[in-house]
Amino acid sequence: MAVACLHTAASNIAIFDDAACKLNIPAIHLSHLVVPHWLAEAERAGGLTVELKQQLVSFIQSIMPHFDAVLITCSTLGAVAENFPCLEKRCAVYRTDQMLADVLGDRPGKSVVLYAAPSTLATTTALFCRDTTRLQPEVRLVSEAWQIFKSGDQDSYLALIAEAIKKALDEGADNVALAQVSMAPAIKAFTGDARVLASPHLSLQRCFG
Repeated sequence: MAVACLHTAASNIAIFDDAACKLNIPAIHLSHLVVPHWLAEAERAGGLTVELKQQLVSFIQSIMPHFDAVLITCSTLGAVAENFPCLEKRCAVYRTDQMLADVLGDRPGKSVVLYAAPSTLATTTALFCRDTTRLQPEVRLVSEAWQIFKSGDQDSYLALIAEAIKKALDEGADNVALAQVSMAPAIKAFTGDARVLASPHLSLQRCFG
């Protein structure tokens, strides 16, 4: 099994490698491709434009012959996966936050979805609140977190995320989902707490399970 992880932040490499290690997946099965300029372009444009989407589709098509699956790990770019119906391709293209949303949607009780990047509000809400027949999760911004992340202060960033998780749990959330991959390391402060979910572990489980 060969999986390409398409990132817009180099820091996501270590997060996925750590998740793979915990799942006993040899590192040789993962290839990491980092394309920060596409996120920067999407943020400047206020979202995923038609032109940018076409560029991403062409790029993914060019690498598909070399992999069994491609994971789009960026929430802002994730919608591109919809251009690749999995049943029609040998190589499946997934958005990791979709896998997270699928798992969260199957869980009972009150759910809170935390996100850090303000530019992902629309896509995150559309993804996690898609099933209107069920109790809708609360989608909550972790204020100031994204500016801190972009400044490179990873410790302060993850401390803010952990604080937001604790607050949601203290307020009675049965499940807390972390919408961005960059938030996942904050789960270490809640080791063993099955109420807190992040996409790296879940997406690799789905690919290799």
